Amino acid sequence: MTTQYPDLKGARVLVTGASGGLGAAMARAFGAQGARVVVHYRTRAEGAAQTALAVAEAGGEAVKLRADLRSEAAIERLVDDAWQQWDGLDVVVNNAGVVLKAAILDAGSRWWDDVLNVNLRAPYLLSRRVAARMIDAGIRGTILHNSSIHARRSTRYFSAYAASKAALEMLASVQALEWAEHGIRVNCVAPGVVPVERTATALAEAEELWRPHIPLGRYGRPEEIAELTLFLASEASGWTTGQSYVADGGMLARIDMPRRPRPPLPPEPDLIEDD
Repeated sequence: MTTQYPDLKGARVLVTGASGGLGAAMARAFGAQGARVVVHYRTRAEGAAQTALAVAEAGGEAVKLRADLRSEAAIERLVDDAWQQWDGLDVVVNNAGVVLKAAILDAGSRWWDDVLNVNLRAPYLLSRRVAARMIDAGIRGTILHNSSIHARRSTRYFSAYAASKAALEMLASVQALEWAEHGIRVNCVAPGVVPVERTATALAEAEELWRPHIPLGRYGRPEEIAELTLFLASEASGWTTGQSYVADGGMLARIDMPRRPRPPLPPEPDLIEDD
């Protein structure tokens, strides 16, 4: 049963990367609180529409906005349009991310830049613009970044992804320090292994590889990560800022991580769009 947080009813929320996966689960969870949600997407318009419908069916309101988060101009328009839609923002969840599984010797600067642009640069630029508007409007808001257990302990072939998430957690710490005087809280959610649409089949096939490393003996569920996000967005965590909360079934409590085979070379990143 979903915990109800009265202060989230009517809250104005932006969730990036909400056309599926964890972002969609987070958007639906905010909808169940009666929040007004901006569903961000880049390519999956149909998925964003389904998320917006799910938010409305859960009891909230939703609109969808498209932006390529690798473009600074697109990020600025996204924030401005989201702000205008609900006449402000109370909660921002930087969920959108890129996962690259490749050997360091196989992936050159284009792959590295693409991962860092989406996973680190975009949250920096987006939260910076949101915080400035919150401060001007006197809004004591909440900013959340979606990190990962790979920020603490990674495995082979995750160099760019792990580096981006580790840097994101340190960014959150500095943002929390700089913006605390304005009443803006900044925290991270760091999920473990949680199957979503694009990973469900692969993780099901590799369950015997991963499950022995998860003390609770199962993968996480998107709804469990969404519940943690709600808690950190609400006043129930009003004295919490600059922290990263791990939800991984106890995986980081172990000292080992599975060894995976070397993955094939990934496709080239596509071009940055500036709408």
